[in-house]
Amino acid sequence: MMHYRGKVFRPPFEEKSLLIEATVGCSRDKCAFCSLYHDTPFSPSPMEDIESDIRFIGRNRTLFKRVFLVGGDPFCLPFNRLQRIGELIGEQMPRVETIGCYASVRNILAKTPEQLAQLAQLGYAGLNIGFETGLDDVLAFMDKGNTADEAREAFARLNEAGIPFTLNLVMGLAGTGRGTENALANAAIVNEAQPQLLIVTALNVWPGSKLYDYVEAGEFTPPTLREIIEEEVAFLRATGLEDTFFFGMHELNPVRVNGNLPEDRDFLAAELEAGIGRFPADQLDAQIRQIYRENGLVRRTGRMS
Repeated sequence: MMHYRGKVFRPPFEEKSLLIEATVGCSRDKCAFCSLYHDTPFSPSPMEDIESDIRFIGRNRTLFKRVFLVGGDPFCLPFNRLQRIGELIGEQMPRVETIGCYASVRNILAKTPEQLAQLAQLGYAGLNIGFETGLDDVLAFMDKGNTADEAREAFARLNEAGIPFTLNLVMGLAGTGRGTENALANAAIVNEAQPQLLIVTALNVWPGSKLYDYVEAGEFTPPTLREIIEEEVAFLRATGLEDTFFFGMHELNPVRVNGNLPEDRDFLAAELEAGIGRFPADQLDAQIRQIYRENGLVRRTGRMS
């Protein structure tokens, strides 16, 4: 019997991964746009439970090739615990090739370059990171807990250590009127980082989040549907990526596209531009959260990435 004490979430690309709970909740849980873990106090999973789960799977000789450690951000765990988990997986499940999890810029910077290199040797790869935006004032307003320069440093450390990673971006996070600015700031950092995968999500204002309260108080104005799509186009056209998969298929994305960058960049941008014409003018010029409410897509709690 596997141990799962908290909510279990995984990125779409972890569909075939073995899910092992390493933490419950989020170690920080302060991002203004997220309310997913507000009712789940953070705690590391007991090491004896993790070991039990790994040994249980190992005894059953499964064919899993990837493990995804679940929890809000398991990379917050101390290096020694991540190391022990990696060693156990290697001992008990020799077929496993890589180990992934959610991570934050802060989690990564808390590890030394030498520690990151050792984790890479144990198979840690495909870390899923909430980058969200490259604008410092937006990062501060959303209480993300890091600066753009710190994000650059974290991504550079991962590349140096040989740990591939996924970056999540939120179109519209800077608010109305700042789409191009946000797109160019994001592209500048992404072009340096050269992630393995980019997941792009449109902003939604989740009830229960601090951002919801900011909107209600008039302290933040969400972008329109048109602005969201145009920002994604501007971002794509500013990218200079060498080998990255672009995934813009989240249910909240008004026009869903995906493909390989750089070869599909112009095609994806054209598809997004063509998508603008499929919406009536009144929807295009409405705040995006209003559109989602009308279509029944707003949920009680949520995470942007």
